[in-house]
Amino acid sequence: MKNSALSSRKFKYGSLSVALTCVIIAAVILFNGIFKMLADKYLWYTDLTRDEIYTLSDVAVEAVANIDKDVHILFCDDPDNIEGEYYSKMIYKTALGLAEKNDYIHVETVNIWREPSAVNKFKTNSKDSIYSTDVIVYSGTEFRVYKLRSMFVFNETNSETPWAYQGEKKLVSGILAVTQAESPIACVTVNHGEPFMTESALAETQYMLGLLEDGGYKVELIDLAHQEIPEDCRLMVVYDPQDDFLVADGVSNISEIEKLDRFLDGTNALMVFVNPTTPVLPNLEEYLEEWGVKFNRHTNNMGNTLGTTVRDYNNSLTEDGLTLVGSYATDGLGASLHKDMRTTYPPKVIFKNAMAISYSDTYETVWYEDENDKSYTFSYGSYYKDGVSRSMFDVFVSPFTATEVVDTTVVGQATQQDPLKLMTITRESRMIDNENEDYSYVLACGSTDFLSSTLLLSNTYGNTDLMLSALRATGREFIPVGLKLKPFASTDIETLTTARANRYTIALIVAPTLITAIAGVYVLVRRKYR
Repeated sequence: MKNSALSSRKFKYGSLSVALTCVIIAAVILFNGIFKMLADKYLWYTDLTRDEIYTLSDVAVEAVANIDKDVHILFCDDPDNIEGEYYSKMIYKTALGLAEKNDYIHVETVNIWREPSAVNKFKTNSKDSIYSTDVIVYSGTEFRVYKLRSMFVFNETNSETPWAYQGEKKLVSGILAVTQAESPIACVTVNHGEPFMTESALAETQYMLGLLEDGGYKVELIDLAHQEIPEDCRLMVVYDPQDDFLVADGVSNISEIEKLDRFLDGTNALMVFVNPTTPVLPNLEEYLEEWGVKFNRHTNNMGNTLGTTVRDYNNSLTEDGLTLVGSYATDGLGASLHKDMRTTYPPKVIFKNAMAISYSDTYETVWYEDENDKSYTFSYGSYYKDGVSRSMFDVFVSPFTATEVVDTTVVGQATQQDPLKLMTITRESRMIDNENEDYSYVLACGSTDFLSSTLLLSNTYGNTDLMLSALRATGREFIPVGLKLKPFASTDIETLTTARANRYTIALIVAPTLITAIAGVYVLVRRKYR
């Protein structure tokens, strides 16, 4: 009786069904395990985040494409610990993605709790500390140490929870910086009332300084009255000075202006940012006029000389008309700074509380006319004396509806032929031999708010990309223009678009159903013909 039950058709096929079910379950588990292992190794995943935080941008891939020397991205903890933390994992995936795109980029890990001496060579002094969350980019003897927080952007009102990811930008900038033949220095002047000496001021300007680092520079603060400019300095930045620069005038035997002049005798660059409230600085402004830069000022009835402010109610983001959307220059050297930005929909570049710039009296306006196209003309400022040749070009100008005001009094008016200059660049040309030239540059901007954290951190505006383009052009190094911040979205399903949600819903419904149907048909066919 028992043997008959065991050999019955019902028991036989029931056992087959159970066995087949077990095999399928085991196969699914094994497939999941193998797939996860391969996915971790070869980065197989689908990025469902709205701004594709985990997906390398084409700009990042292109930026590392020509790296032909070994670069190491070192994480200071075990891979399991790194992947166990949400924010560290994000950076780790970006690094692995970069390594996948370039054979010269290598991702490494070391547990500094077990091997603290492994990172000693990346400390600049004995007091430096390197933490398990730090990321180090190095090549040969050059290195950059990035704190976890530097890979993210935090809201001013919430310093604990990041609102955007910038790890891709930081890693690419670090790779480019450590693979340069030399890492140039950008010196930022101090001791003229610039906003770098207090903790609160540094909090506002840290993103400006970070932008210079993203441009591949080592940033140093310099007091020109007491320090010499380093030999490997390639860029000098004067930002929001409140006191004048020294000259040898019988009282002082130190001339900061002479140091700047000698610096620009080389293939270097100077960037100056002031605003309408900047006091008159006779020595600095007289020197800038040699480079064609004259900041527009107006002397009122009381005998006070004040900076003019550009106002345009029609092209402002604020009701007071002072947050201008700049107009791109379309010709000359200034236009070449942002030619990659002038796409079908170029980003808005913002000049808030801006003082206009004019050609200085020693410069004449020259009209360029294309020999093949007589309708193509544009003007620029020109200076030539004693073998010194300088040309000054617009980078951004105001709309023709803009006015210049002092308090509430209109003192100037833009026109279509002569808009107000918001940012300019002057180039000095020097012949090295009969065929080659060397250049030095002065970029001037009448708005210090142009480099405010609000504008630099925004993906809506193009201030960051413009600055990176300017750094690339004057420093003649490739800088990854176009790498954007990646804001975090809510983790709710509502962050998916309807189309994407529908696609994933259909896939998750159809795929398991199809697999089950195929397995069922197979079992039925097998049972029928057995």
